[in-house]
Amino acid sequence: MTNLPDVRPASATGPELRERTLDLLEFPRIREALASHTRTPMSRERALALTPVYDSAAVAALQQETAEAGLLLEDSPPLSLSHDPRPLVQRAAMGSALSGSELIAVADGLDTARSAKALGGSARSRTPLLRNLTRNIADLRLLERELRAKLTPSGERKDDASPLLRQLRAESRDAYHHASQGMQAYVDSYVGVEVLQDRLYTVRGGRLVLPVKADFKGRMPGIVHGTSDSGATLFIEPFANVHRTNRWREAGDAEQDEVRRILQRLTASVGRRAAEAMHALEMVARLDAALAKARYARTYRGVAVGEGAAVQLVEARHPLIDSGAVPVSLALEPPVSVLVVTGPNTGGKTVALKTLGLMALMRQSGLLLPCAPQTSLPLFDGVYADIGDQQSIELAVSTFSSHITAIAGILAHATPRSLALFDELGTSTDPEEGAALGCAVAAHLAEQGVPCVVTTHHRPLAALAEEHEAMENASVELDPQTLRPTYKFTMGLPGRSYAMEIAARTGLDARIIEAAQQRLGPAHRETEGLLSAIRWERALTREKLDEAEAERARASELSAELARQVEALEAAQASVVEEVRAELRQEASRVRAKLKRAESAAEWQTFRGEPPPPRVMEAASADVADVQRALRSRVWGKRPPVPPERKTRLNVGETVEVGALGIKGAVLTEPDSAGRVEVLVGSARIQLDVSRLRRAGEPIEDERTRRPTRSSVAIPLSTPAPGIELDVRGERANGAVERLDAYLDSAVAYGLTRVRIVHGKGTGALRNAVWRRLADSSVVASYAFAPRERGGDGATEVELL
Repeated sequence: MTNLPDVRPASATGPELRERTLDLLEFPRIREALASHTRTPMSRERALALTPVYDSAAVAALQQETAEAGLLLEDSPPLSLSHDPRPLVQRAAMGSALSGSELIAVADGLDTARSAKALGGSARSRTPLLRNLTRNIADLRLLERELRAKLTPSGERKDDASPLLRQLRAESRDAYHHASQGMQAYVDSYVGVEVLQDRLYTVRGGRLVLPVKADFKGRMPGIVHGTSDSGATLFIEPFANVHRTNRWREAGDAEQDEVRRILQRLTASVGRRAAEAMHALEMVARLDAALAKARYARTYRGVAVGEGAAVQLVEARHPLIDSGAVPVSLALEPPVSVLVVTGPNTGGKTVALKTLGLMALMRQSGLLLPCAPQTSLPLFDGVYADIGDQQSIELAVSTFSSHITAIAGILAHATPRSLALFDELGTSTDPEEGAALGCAVAAHLAEQGVPCVVTTHHRPLAALAEEHEAMENASVELDPQTLRPTYKFTMGLPGRSYAMEIAARTGLDARIIEAAQQRLGPAHRETEGLLSAIRWERALTREKLDEAEAERARASELSAELARQVEALEAAQASVVEEVRAELRQEASRVRAKLKRAESAAEWQTFRGEPPPPRVMEAASADVADVQRALRSRVWGKRPPVPPERKTRLNVGETVEVGALGIKGAVLTEPDSAGRVEVLVGSARIQLDVSRLRRAGEPIEDERTRRPTRSSVAIPLSTPAPGIELDVRGERANGAVERLDAYLDSAVAYGLTRVRIVHGKGTGALRNAVWRRLADSSVVASYAFAPRERGGDGATEVELL
């Protein structure tokens, strides 16, 4: 017997298999995409380490964090930090002195923590989880102020960081000034002009020196601190200036000692609050990571997905494919737990497999999903996948061995609460044996109730899915005419490979293709023919459905357009009505002015003892009455809302007219709760309020028949003009009040705006009765005693509305 090499690698643990699955499903690319939306180094670190969780409460909390973060995106500017201060805080806690720039980095981190606390509490009741997360951030404003009070934004120590530092810096500047003056004197001297390479002084080794030509070394006594690369220049400190430079250096050293003391004191302050600072920075990282998830979700229109008992993937899009990705919809509902996907190469089988796996991993990592809101996924205790080729020449592991090793590991750890994904199950070996292994694995998973999706080209596996109650077929399609992939996922139907058609399309000799077809068994040819016919029927049905949907959309557009036209017509009618009303108001004002002139003329003639010409008054009053009647008419008035109890009761099938426009239609539905019915106008269906409809042929209801107004007591045209004065002297109060009511109605009907009531003085009883009536009248604007020349206390002048 031939001895076979032992190709069994060490068995992988569950966590190792889950981590391997993350790589196979390209989850690291999801992490990188998420990290690009972070704003701090700490949150970027969290994004790159993102890992799914397998506890229901933890998943719910992560999803809630992301949902609440989405509410905060518009509330304030995002958190921002360029350097991670956590290592600096840890160093301070251990007593290692920090530099000025490092302390400023710590202050920036504390400022970001303060912003995070304010942001977390900004939405309050809408973001309870993030509010609780950030409310425990310690108040470190005093520490931040201490750091910024003593350091500039670049980390330099401020002069007023301490009184001693201010004094030492003043002394240092003074010492430098004296030393530089001494050097400048050499530069400006006649000796300097002769011996210096350049007329300036510089610093070498912390000492002020002059660039002296090497040939003139003896002319400039002093200490040589260096030479140029060419050797032509010596850098000499004149002996006469040494004491000045020494004084400057001593002052500088004293200043640096004070600076170190200040930095040590500030570092100690940070160290004392290190634990609180570290917690605050961790909360910043967590909050910005949640905000990054919300920002990332906006790029692919992510939605929150609920937890369900079964897999229901609806229009899911692979998050790493651009906007042209074709959505995938699939289901794994009891009793079905295994889905067998068949179809041609490049048809989208593996993409569908990865899409499902990524949806599960993303949801359990707190990410929103690029799918329809109807999607629901169970909580998986592990997602395991075997995708691609993991052969290893170094480990003497073949492609088939690597697949079997992965399958064995998955079978050892998968439970009914896991998700198993197999790409090309049973491949890379003898087709018959591979198909048998694939069927055995799929049947085992189905019997165990493990949710599983398998892609394959093996016919026996698809046949098993047709027979097994816990398994179902699915497929991806090619266009039957162009043989190009449609990437559409079809449930309940096995797919074809289209191998012969693709071979013919790519130019393989027709004789070879014919010979290959002859080698196919009759059952295979019959199955292929049946599947092809089903595909054609489905394609035709889909085409008809698309046409019906297009017609429905077009009908909806026509309905909306007709409704807009109806609104436009009614708006145009209202505009015309308002224009005519305005013209009538102008006419009424003109006639009213004419009447007032006539009234004034009549009063003047009465004052002179001459009776007014009646034709003038009657003509003016008639003009006013005509205009007032036109203004009050239903035709020109704005259409008042119909009281609910007076809405027309319409029956289905009745012919109605829309408002006053004369557009006819048929009632299709009973009124809904809002009083709207659906009306068929031509070929369009529109929804209208019942108040805008009336039965065909029914006259337009006049406003005055529905709602009594002041015009309902208008005097007939045959009634003579009432005149501008009513004399009730000598009458009893009741009779005078009745005459007053009739007179006021007549005056209003004829458009009079000012009248006079003569009641005499007497005891005042008649005057009081008249005034009480005027006070209660709805047509009276104001009233007062007439002037002395027109009756004084014996008459009352009235302004009418």
